[in-house]
Amino acid sequence: MRLLVLDQSRILPWLVRHELPSEVEVEAVFSFEEAERALREEPLDAAVVSLPPAHLPWHSFQHLCASRQPPVPVLYESCVFDCACEAGLEPGDGYVEFLPKPAPRAELRAALARLLAEADRARAPEPLAPRAPA
Repeated sequence: MRLLVLDQSRILPWLVRHELPSEVEVEAVFSFEEAERALREEPLDAAVVSLPPAHLPWHSFQHLCASRQPPVPVLYESCVFDCACEAGLEPGDGYVEFLPKPAPRAELRAALARLLAEADRARAPEPLAPRAPA
């Protein structure tokens, strides 16, 4: 499984690497543009984003994640915003979880587990519909 981590510092990628099993590949990026490029060019399973104080088009980023096949679930973290809606994120556009920073490591660990479970669900093949009798 491949997880994209966007943070302007190196702290969040380090924390995520230490909270996840070693078989999860963590790709760290440090700018909004790098994250968009990675989503467009590489198959990713999930993303963790530290929202900076700059007002960036997070709704467009979320829509890009939701439009991938399979959709890319996202965990957003912020010490600037109190909720996802303050960052322009709407609950109807794909899987979004929001965690205020600083979050205790146990909360981060639980949110990451939910994120990976959602990524697994998104990648699971859809069950075949039963065939109609001929």
